[in-house]
Amino acid sequence: MNHVSSLALAVLLAGAATQTHAQDASAWQATFNAGAQSDYVFRGISQTNERPSGFAGADVTYDKQWYLGAWTSNIDFSPSGDTRTSQEIDLYGGWRPTVAGINFDLGYIYYGYRHQPRGLRESYAETYLRASRIFGPVTLGVAAYHSPNFPGISRRATYGEANISYAIDATWRASAAWGRQSIAHATVHEDGSASRFAYNTWNLGLTWAINDHTSLDLRYWDTSAHGSGDIYGSRVVAGVKATF
Repeated sequence: MNHVSSLALAVLLAGAATQTHAQDASAWQATFNAGAQSDYVFRGISQTNERPSGFAGADVTYDKQWYLGAWTSNIDFSPSGDTRTSQEIDLYGGWRPTVAGINFDLGYIYYGYRHQPRGLRESYAETYLRASRIFGPVTLGVAAYHSPNFPGISRRATYGEANISYAIDATWRASAAWGRQSIAHATVHEDGSASRFAYNTWNLGLTWAINDHTSLDLRYWDTSAHGSGDIYGSRVVAGVKATF
């Protein structure tokens, strides 16, 4: 994330915040979040080398459908040989319509990384489509992500997920997800096909809403790629998140 992008984000959020006062308060909404967790796990892989992380984010929503946001966390990519990159900054936006009782989310997200080593490409972008449907206390969901230029020597990458959550009562919720990450590398075989790496990931956890603004989450994560290193191993992660 360069200084120009950071400045553009600041101007964008500031401009949106100004409009919340200038226009109908029911159309515009700004929310913020912050928290900490014992490990930052993304699609089953530790992003902090199995160490704790702190995170914060901001979202601006218009008419309960259109949204823009930013999110940041410390990271540690040293297991892959990158000992310099220390912070992730994500920028995203999208549209969340409801059609025939199904909640859709069509969006774009840019994963930016500060202090990347020269010549090493970590930052990348994805488009995504998510859908969910509520059946009483149960929510079922699916999601698909696509990146045309994944980090490093990778090319195209896709991620698909199915998830479910169950509201036990007003404060407790159980949830689980299963996903598959598939990455095509730039290496091409003699038959013209690209080298590919794929793995499955799953998680299961409980979330406790302490109050309207604070929640605790305890979650088990695992992958089918333990042979790729410790960051792909099974783990239990505890986290706390506050929204305001």
